[in-house]
Amino acid sequence: MNFNNSLELTQSQKLIMTMQLKQSLNILNMSKLELEEEIKREYEENPLLEVEKSGEVDWEKYIKNIENSRPSYKNELYYNYDNDINLENIIKNTYSLYENLHLQVSLYKIDKIEKEICDYIIDSLDEDGYLRIDEKYIIDELNITNSLFEMCLKIVQQLEPVGVGARNLSECLIIQMRNLGIDNALLETIVSKDLELIGKNKYKEITKKYNISMQKCVNLINFIKTLDPKPGRVCSDEKSVYIQPDVVVEKIEDEFIVYINESDSLKIRISNFYKEILKNSKYDESTKNFIKEKLNSATGLVKSIESRKSTILKIAKEIVKNQKDFFDKGEKYIKPMKMKDIAQNLDFHESTISRGVNGKYMLTPFGIYEFKYFFSSALETNYDNLASSVSIKRMIQETIKSENKKKPLSDDQISKILNDRGINIARRTIAKYREELGILSSSKRKQY
Repeated sequence: MNFNNSLELTQSQKLIMTMQLKQSLNILNMSKLELEEEIKREYEENPLLEVEKSGEVDWEKYIKNIENSRPSYKNELYYNYDNDINLENIIKNTYSLYENLHLQVSLYKIDKIEKEICDYIIDSLDEDGYLRIDEKYIIDELNITNSLFEMCLKIVQQLEPVGVGARNLSECLIIQMRNLGIDNALLETIVSKDLELIGKNKYKEITKKYNISMQKCVNLINFIKTLDPKPGRVCSDEKSVYIQPDVVVEKIEDEFIVYINESDSLKIRISNFYKEILKNSKYDESTKNFIKEKLNSATGLVKSIESRKSTILKIAKEIVKNQKDFFDKGEKYIKPMKMKDIAQNLDFHESTISRGVNGKYMLTPFGIYEFKYFFSSALETNYDNLASSVSIKRMIQETIKSENKKKPLSDDQISKILNDRGINIARRTIAKYREELGILSSSKRKQY
């Protein structure tokens, strides 16, 4: 066995991931709202940054205009401007489900112990308004009798929104029925025992089980469907998530113009005050080094944001170029397109395109669309063309929408309809797309 020492010279390519490159990729991957949060975070940590929101209100000018627009009254001494009805002064008070129920219980004439039990039950409800936890746990925890618990639960079940405090879906619906003054033993029995059959659209089994006509069965079930299965959601205080388009597409004369949406965006710049400190010799080196570090961080952020804008705009323009039929005629005419195709056209890496479309939105003449919407797989047609999965899903939706609701189309029938239109698609693919669209099977879509 020979052991020899030797030197070899080899060449290899390696990507060195610098901090600047890493920041640039992270910022490209962010949505518009995430980018704003990143800018705010950097602004709090970096004194060199100045942030301004585009389209900010000049409050001094605004107040002056209000004062100038006030009407003159002969006897202004007795006129109170605060009594003016101003929509800007109207604040909508929103209460959560729990606050709403606690307020209602406080108005009931019950003793202190009963109120405490009712409040405990309210706090035990889930966001849908149901009491999902084991009632025995509450009875043991509060050391109360079953009858006292049941009495307090009945109080909670009388509160608005109607149906809260129920222990299951059947009880929730029955509470709502009784609140409406409906006393129907057959209806209550169906709600108690056969919600699963209703969910599976098995009307015939219900008619046989209770020996009733199909029309009566349909009437009962249609009424049940008007009740609210999640009454607690009425008081939901969930915050809305707003979408801000990153780019805007406008048709001017016969040309589509694409530009970055700068409205309501945060604009950042580097403070000139700190630049002067670097030039001034009276400041010590540690101060200057701190400013240099923050200056590098600030300029890196600015460059990354500008790079992000440039990349997103290029991708958006390429999408519009490839999907011209969509922008001219609408969703039916969207073409199959892959990120790989855009990457080759722009001479970018496919991962850059992936980051550039992630969480990005485009405002078009037909509404707001996510960038990802325009990328879809292709299916062959009989006319040597390719159809996108998005346009095929739209066809499936429209076919089902126009079907006879009493005799809904099966997946196999829809497949044959599309095959007649020249689109080669299998039944299992129809089923897959239908499920992705959240559309029920034909047996569950059937109306009686």
